[in-house]
Amino acid sequence: MAEQNKGAIWLKTLWYGFIAGMISGMVKIGWEVIFPPRTPDRNAINPPQHLAQQMGLPDDLIFWTVEYGGQPVMPFTLVLHFAFAIVFSILFIWLIQKFTQVALWQGAAYGLVLWVVWHVILMPVLGTVPAPWDQPLTEHFSEIFGHMIWGWSIAATSYFLIAKQKVADLKNF
Repeated sequence: MAEQNKGAIWLKTLWYGFIAGMISGMVKIGWEVIFPPRTPDRNAINPPQHLAQQMGLPDDLIFWTVEYGGQPVMPFTLVLHFAFAIVFSILFIWLIQKFTQVALWQGAAYGLVLWVVWHVILMPVLGTVPAPWDQPLTEHFSEIFGHMIWGWSIAATSYFLIAKQKVADLKNF
């Protein structure tokens, strides 16, 4: 029974994380339309695309473009964007079950921590983006608040799904 419950918890965590990741991914894209994080020159190859190049993925895949409604769309970049959101939404749901502090500020702190880890530490160390002090203030503004709203949207979606579950396997906050 306990093993079956653990399996159900994992399935719910994955499913709710997928849903929260898709919604939060749309929230983050919407934020970046309002407050573009990078200048057009710095966005010609955005950080996820540059990171994919550093990993050795072919440019044909990274910059593959399709047309939707007369507009160019890059499927690889979208898949990468939503995969990131889904993975970190699943991680959020898993973590809040064990450490409720992860949900500080209704998830906004989670988004802020991920901004620090990725944009201040990892990507600059990897050479994917310039050092934080060499990035424009507008980029920091967009990324800091964009990540906080993204983290909040993960929490909001997760809390709703957990509160509405028929069998209360996950903790209800």
